[in-house]
Order: sequence, then structure tokens, then C-alpha cells
Amino acid sequence: MINRLSALLLFVWLASLTVWASGPIHLKTRNLTAADYPAAEALGMAARGPGHLLVQFTGTPQASDVQELERRGARVVGAAPDGALTISVDRPISLEGLAVEWAGPLLPEDKISPLLSAAADMGPAVVVIEFHPDVPIRRALELLRGANVRILKHPSLAPNHELVAAAPAALAEVAQYDEVAYIFPASNDLVQGNQVLACTSAMMGQAAVGQYVTVGAGWGGADANEMVQLNYVFNQMSARLPAAATQSEIVRALQEWAKYTNISFLPGSASAVDRTVAIMFAQGEHCDGFPFPQDTEGSPVLAHTFFPSPLNSEPIAGQMHLNEDQDWHIGSDVDVYTVALHQAGHALGLGHTDDPTAVMYPYYRFGAMLSAGDIAAIQALYGNPNTAAALSVTISNPDTAAMTTAALSIALSGTAEGGVGALQVNWTSNQGGAGPATGAASWSIGAVPLSAGSNVITVQVTDSAGQTASSSIAVTQQVSTILPPTIPTLPIIPTLPIAPTAPANPNAPSAPTTPTPLGPPSLNITSPGMTIVATSLPSLTMSGTATANVTSITWTNSTGSSGTAAGTISWTAAAIPLLVGTNTIIVSAFDAAGDSAWRSVTVVRQ
Repeated sequence: MINRLSALLLFVWLASLTVWASGPIHLKTRNLTAADYPAAEALGMAARGPGHLLVQFTGTPQASDVQELERRGARVVGAAPDGALTISVDRPISLEGLAVEWAGPLLPEDKISPLLSAAADMGPAVVVIEFHPDVPIRRALELLRGANVRILKHPSLAPNHELVAAAPAALAEVAQYDEVAYIFPASNDLVQGNQVLACTSAMMGQAAVGQYVTVGAGWGGADANEMVQLNYVFNQMSARLPAAATQSEIVRALQEWAKYTNISFLPGSASAVDRTVAIMFAQGEHCDGFPFPQDTEGSPVLAHTFFPSPLNSEPIAGQMHLNEDQDWHIGSDVDVYTVALHQAGHALGLGHTDDPTAVMYPYYRFGAMLSAGDIAAIQALYGNPNTAAALSVTISNPDTAAMTTAALSIALSGTAEGGVGALQVNWTSNQGGAGPATGAASWSIGAVPLSAGSNVITVQVTDSAGQTASSSIAVTQQVSTILPPTIPTLPIIPTLPIAPTAPANPNAPSAPTTPTPLGPPSLNITSPGMTIVATSLPSLTMSGTATANVTSITWTNSTGSSGTAAGTISWTAAAIPLLVGTNTIIVSAFDAAGDSAWRSVTVVRQ
């Protein structure tokens, strides 16, 4: 017998296009196509409640498609790659005229996590039942009370989640209900009643993504093992925390993902630039179509993040929005790093996992670290950095490992290759001094100063994953042994009496004097007082002194930033930005003739 939803489905199916989609809907259980779908009459769906359908479009659904669905009486309640929407209907509607290839409800077997199916012989389990977001809580509880399950109370569940204990047979029965979207394992924190923080879902253009689907291929469908460079910008920081410390924690979360795959994050210039993760704290309605609730009832919404392009169009792709109305902290409670680590996974293209031990599980755990499952998931999108070519740097000019010269400086050049992502080349000398090279794959250093005796100059390359390789050259500066010419001895001439001189006229004009040359410019760094500094701060202020003939003082950071110091004889370079890792800051002083002097400080930001 065909029940109400089956009849509705049959009507929709016959009214839709007859060409099947070439791309499947990526469920947790399998890749679903119309070719795998049973006849409508055999579905056996529940007769009560609204009907929920997966609708497969021929391409990416547009805002006009959503508007037309709503005009015809449907409500969009979810999104799924590739090109599918989940809709809710309470009466038959026609899909004729829309770019729809097929439609049908989730099948019961696609609503039970594979992790639960694998453990079906272990007896009863505590699980989270996810209902479609338009199902009222009263209706959800009514269905569960009529099933052979035990409802467990928990104060911090997401609005469309319920916690139950049930045997596998009972879960199979619950999966028959149309209102149920998915069933997955509960974490230990949920089982024990501990305080948890829920992530409602990642976002696609039209709706949030359900727990029952996986996601696409990351940014632009990049090939695994091909480095993908992304930018990040901060549009608005929380008024509850120091901005610099908050930014540092978020960048630390981004870099944690980059350590395990072929992704590099660099500071960006604007959120409108493609492949930019724009980060902001916002309240209520913030112009993205998904306002944060401003009431205090129910589970708090901490953040939401939009999947990358092409699942979302630029510039919304990858945007990370954190709810300013939450009680944010650094290192405790609602921890910025913990939340940002989870949201960064969404920005890279990961959905929610069913594994309670993973960072991408839909309930946050303070202090969580990336699990083996998280790392495997991100490497499935962007590859394993260990498969990249070995990192190396070569000094090609001079083409010798040791040499002797009488010059005061030496120029070097060479090549660097391999590693992961962008490369950075720097030099250091055992006689003191350090600085960045120009270029990377083909690099050059204009002038490394030499001291008398042995100078060992080391050129080091660093990749985006923090791996390093180095090459050295030994240069001996030869001190000149040529003596000055001998001055011949002249005969002694007898001293003649000196005639008395007239007294000086005090009113006579003074003879003009020639100014004493000041010599080349000189520069000192007085703060910080050490040449190697460790800090956790996102910026550094440097100060010092210079000789009077200095006309300008500039600074450069090996990570790419540069600027001009204030003052000359007494100078200050304020708020020099630091990236996590090694920052080599060179301060240079110049005089009017173009002569210069420099000093450097190595800053390791933790």
C-alpha cells in the first residue's frame, strides 16, 4: 500500500526530469544515484509528519532555484555536495521546469552511521539522533517515546539532536521515521553528561550541511600533493579579548592543519580576494543570511564557517564567523583556539565526522588535538606533505666550498627546491649577522660582510611545513701584508733663531675651518638587548641609536613585511608583525651619500 509520503514522492518523481545525474550525492554510507534507488512504492516511509526529499540538480543550485522551490511550497532545510538540496514538503509539488535530475527521500539504511553498523553485534549503544532542522522538538520526542529507546537528558545538545540509548534493532526502527535525518555515536562527554559545545554545521550557499553527507574536493578541486596557498584576513576581532592574542590563537589553529598537508596560509590583503579565509566576530544579523540567535535559550551557537570554493562562491567561500555574544577565552572554557581549529577544518572543506575522538566531531572538546582521522581526512583532500621532493639548497656562486679573499664582503647566489609550499631563504655568519636572500627557487645575496680570518656563511631554506635544509661556504678574509713605503732619512738642519711674532689681533676675522668628516653611518639596537629573542606575542617593537649623519632607518622581516623607523639618532620601529616560527629582522641605517650600516635580531615566535 502506498502511504502519504510515498504518493508524494511518486508525484514529485514523475514530474521531474528523466535524465539521471552523472554526479552522485555523497552520503556517509555510500554515493547515492538515482540508478541505485528503489521504486517509490517500496520505500515504506512513515505516514505522519512532513516529507523530506533529496533533490539532485544538474549543477550547483542557485538562489533563484531556492526561491522557486519556496514559491511552490517547499522549504530548503539542508545542502549536500554535489548539487543537491534537502527540502521539506507537506503537500505534493511539481519540480517541472527546474534543473532537477531526480529526487527521493533518504533511505533508512543511509541514516545509520557506518561506525554503528560496524558495532551492531556489541549490543545497545548511546547515540545522537539528528532530526531534520524543521522538525519541532515536541514531534521528535513524541516519535522517540513511541519507539523502544531510552531518552537521555543533556543540557547542551544542538537544537535538532536527541541523546538516546537503544539496541541496534530499535535504531533500525527509528531510522524508518521520515523526520530522522541521521544517527551517529555519542561521545564520552555526552554519555557522562559533561558540559559540551555544539557546532550546528558547516554552511553551503543555500543551507547548513547535514551530518549524513560528506563534502567535496576542497579549494578548487586541487590535486593531492599539489601545494594550495590560502590567505587569511581579520575583519573584526572580539571586544572581549586582546586582538593580538586572539589573532595569534586563530593563526596557530590554521597552521596546525597546514603541518599535516599541502596547504600554506599567508597574511592576506582583503577578504574580497579569492582563496582568502576571512575571519570575524559578529552578532545577530551579520549580512550572510545565517544570523546568530540573540536569545539565551537552548544550545548556544558559537560559530559557523562556509565551505571553500566551488561549493560556495567567492568571496563568501571559506569565511569563518564567530559569535561575539559568547563568553570567549584563551586557554579555557569557550576557547578561541579549540573553536578555530574545528572551524578551520570546515574552511578547508571538511564536514562533521561521526568519530567522537576527532576534532571534526560536531561537539567541541576543550584542548582537542587533531586525531589520526582528522589528518587522514585532510590528506585525502590535499595530500601528504611527506610525498613532496626532498628540500635542498645549493650555493652555485662561488662554486667552491672554501675560498680566500681580501674583499670586505662577498655576494652569493644559488637555487632551492623541494619541500612543501613557499620557500624562504636566509643566511647567517659565524662572525655575526644574518639576513634574507632575494628570491627562493633562484636566490641571491648582494653582500655578506666579512671579518678578518675565517667566515663560515650558512644559507638555509625553510618550507611552509617548517622543514629546513642548509649549505655552507668557508671564506677566509686575508689581511694585507704589504708594508708602507720607506721614507728616506733627511740631514739634520740646524735650528735657526725664531723671530718674535706680533701679538694676535683679537678683532681680525677667523680663518675658515674644514668640517671633520663623520665617516660611514653607524647603528645600534638597544631594545631588545639580545640578538635571539623568543616570544609568543604577534608583534615586536625595536629601538636604538645611530650616528648623526644617518638620514633614514628601515627594517625588513624575513617573513615578508618591511617598514621605516621613527627618528634617526634615537629611533623606534613599532609593532613589527611576527609570524609563528623564525623571524629575522634586519634594521638598516642610510646616510645622504647612500652608505649604510645594519644590525639584525632573530625572533622566534612560539
